[in-house]
Amino acid sequence: MNNEKLKMKNIIYLSVFLLCGCITEYNAPGLEEVADILVVEGVITDDETVITLSCSMNLTDKKYYDPIYIYNADVYVECDDGTRWDAENLYNGRYLIKTGQLDLACKYRLKIETDKHEYCSDFLYPIETPEIDSVFWSKRALREPIMIYVATHPQENELMYFRWTYNEDWEYHSFVDLSNDGYPHRCWSSANSRDILLSSAENTIFGQFAETIIEMPPSDRKLSVLYRITVTQNAISKRAHDYFANIKKNAEQMGSIFAPTPSELRGNIVCITDPSMPVIGYIDVSTATQKAQLYISGKNVYEKPYRECGLILYDYDVPPPSYIVQGYHRICVDCTWDGDGIPRKPNNWPDYRDIN
Repeated sequence: MNNEKLKMKNIIYLSVFLLCGCITEYNAPGLEEVADILVVEGVITDDETVITLSCSMNLTDKKYYDPIYIYNADVYVECDDGTRWDAENLYNGRYLIKTGQLDLACKYRLKIETDKHEYCSDFLYPIETPEIDSVFWSKRALREPIMIYVATHPQENELMYFRWTYNEDWEYHSFVDLSNDGYPHRCWSSANSRDILLSSAENTIFGQFAETIIEMPPSDRKLSVLYRITVTQNAISKRAHDYFANIKKNAEQMGSIFAPTPSELRGNIVCITDPSMPVIGYIDVSTATQKAQLYISGKNVYEKPYRECGLILYDYDVPPPSYIVQGYHRICVDCTWDGDGIPRKPNNWPDYRDIN
């Protein structure tokens, strides 16, 4: 394709005046390198449990890559009364298990069977999770970040440990609205939390405490129109808290939760068929509480970054005859080009004009 055609490809035409026919190096002295071992993530919880299975990477070239997901394992939750709940295989190594309401008087564990080995976690009683008191946000001043917090409380006279996960949805628009010409102006995207969010109720004020779970710059595209976050809270054991704190420290030092991991970071999962084989992961059991979504309107927080989206005049001097095109670059008018979203609303999405 010649240069003229390449330029034409990225121009959205408004009128024709004269018609004619966008890997980091890793070095970790002193850490034992481990490879090709099972990595298990998740919590056995009420209603729906999601477990993610991956395999640690080969470290011979001293680089880390995306995780190698395990797609065809048999995964299920087992109760000490003999009840079993099999998983539905989703995608990217994710397995969905519909356990229903957990019985606080019963013990539960995770079982995994691959084509080579069988694994299980410890049988554990569920920890009862207290309700989330609130999810709220604040912004101190212009150009300051938006901070999102979760506030909760421990059970009376108990030192409790918590882990949070969240799901984000957001609406964003193209910089120029040409929806009448068939170019999508409104798009929606979503993401799940990847950071390990932990806390303990050691320093409560009037029995309550709050933790920061997200910090975003005011120019973040997520905040441009309407942003929604749904937070899930799990009470976890001290052993699980210490394990995840070590994993978090390791991830911060290495650059990724899937970065090379020292072999001493082992949890409560064992390989039944080969007990000498290490496994990375800790499966706790707890009830879960979920707060109704928090919405943030872009008109309250968004500081729009500069974008060059003016009209373009382009003279195609290719006789006979030459012609001039006036238009916009496609990235300015097509929201699917300027972001990773799609022009389809999430479930129960409100009109952004109705949110203050």
